[in-house]
Amino acid sequence: MRFSRSTETSGAAAPDVFFRLTAVLVMLCICSLAWSTAFAEERERRDAREYFFTQTFGDLPEELQVARDSDKLGMLLFFEAESCPYCQHMVRKVFSDREVQDWYGERFVSIAIDIHGDVEMTDFDGVTLPSKIIADHRRVFLTPVMTFVDLEGNEVYRHLGMIRTPEEMLVLGEYIAGKHHYLMEYRTYAEERGMQDEAGALMTPVGESE
Repeated sequence: MRFSRSTETSGAAAPDVFFRLTAVLVMLCICSLAWSTAFAEERERRDAREYFFTQTFGDLPEELQVARDSDKLGMLLFFEAESCPYCQHMVRKVFSDREVQDWYGERFVSIAIDIHGDVEMTDFDGVTLPSKIIADHRRVFLTPVMTFVDLEGNEVYRHLGMIRTPEEMLVLGEYIAGKHHYLMEYRTYAEERGMQDEAGALMTPVGESE
């Protein structure tokens, strides 16, 4: 009888052990997948200063000629300030995205301009001035501001305010590349592309100037 009871207990415990082992294996798989996903996302980020912005000596006419020679659409000027948290967010979380870097790199020469900086730059009119004076002349007093410039050196669109996500940065690029800025406001285009939060508002608050 003792042997019989021992056998019954062992038989009842076997399924329980099996389910526990299965649960452990499932958890290990989930953790492994999460780690792999996080690692993959990390691999998709690169230093924005190296891979998004063009390394330049501040000669905008020269960089514009590079854009022409490379069959790009034009230039993107990113006006920033060291003390601007929204600028830092875009540099760390948006411009660092590999897809954003690749997409914009094919279409634009991107230049960062410090609105409080003393580094001399040559504007499209050939005049050389500190970057803070160039920002003043372009009426950029707050940050972040992005201006898109065509191959003739003319500003075709200005975006005021932070872009929060890489996805919206790509939508903004498509808005310019597809010349939709001649037909509708960015807010309308972004809403049509699903760039809205749960409340139905545009994900990134924005001011804009045509």
